[in-house]
Amino acid sequence: MLRYTLYRLLLFVPLLWGLSVVVFVYIHLIPGDPVQAMVGASASQEFVAQLREEFGLNRPLLVQYVDWISGLPAGDLGITFRSRQPIAPLLLARIPATLQLALAGLLIALLVGLPSGILAGLFKNSPFDHLFSILSLAGYSMPLFWLGTLLMVWLGVSWKVLPSQGYVPFTQDPLKNLQYLVLPAVSLGLGLGPYIGRMARAAVIEALQEQYVNYAHAKGLRMRTVVNRYVLRNAMISLLVVFGLNIGFLLSGQIVIEELFNWPGAGRLIVRAVLERDYFMIQASVLIYASIFLAINLLVELLHAYLDPRVQLK
Repeated sequence: MLRYTLYRLLLFVPLLWGLSVVVFVYIHLIPGDPVQAMVGASASQEFVAQLREEFGLNRPLLVQYVDWISGLPAGDLGITFRSRQPIAPLLLARIPATLQLALAGLLIALLVGLPSGILAGLFKNSPFDHLFSILSLAGYSMPLFWLGTLLMVWLGVSWKVLPSQGYVPFTQDPLKNLQYLVLPAVSLGLGLGPYIGRMARAAVIEALQEQYVNYAHAKGLRMRTVVNRYVLRNAMISLLVVFGLNIGFLLSGQIVIEELFNWPGAGRLIVRAVLERDYFMIQASVLIYASIFLAINLLVELLHAYLDPRVQLK
């Protein structure tokens, strides 16, 4: 286990470096001049050239990359094009809102998906299983922006049960913060919940077909004991891997939900940066999101290896 952990940790470093190269090259391959887009078509070429020199965009790409990557260990992510503000404090200020929405959405997804998926797997081909399959397929097929819009129109605009858009910090007013959180968190959770439910159903069905389950039944153990001691424990290992693979869905879906519900998280910052063609902000945001995805997947792999002795480095 120690050897496997060290191997994965050592592999994480070149993965991050390769990720930084991909992000940098991808951003600079976008057609158009970000400085020209910022100042408009009526600006003089001398002014555009001056700004390009100020931001260092007139230098070779390799020099720009080395300058950017050398500042990352110290937390220097560059400055924004329009306001000339450091990017790191802007992103850090939005992390609490982003983290709150992500955790709330994940909690709702688990509460919706896990129990229903486990029950559908335990009672395969029952009426509940058929109903679950229909509802989960419908939920999984819904685009997040459409689901969020429906909840916003129904609960926020038509019935006025909850506020449709906005944000109040938890430290300022906890009750209002939770009221504003409900709709975006439910939208995000209902988008991820059906997939978790379908994977939970498949994991339970697979576990029920294992030989150790038949052996437990042969020993005379009750069904409840077999399920709690053998089926669910082994099904959770498979679901752990599914969770790691779906972190990308959670992160990308959160960007859509934040923009839709006017939630002041890091996702909205990325959308604004894309619209304004702010290279430095896009680079920093995409790199951070991708690094979070890699880090969580690494943690899931290590936890999976710890829980399942069959996963070993060869």
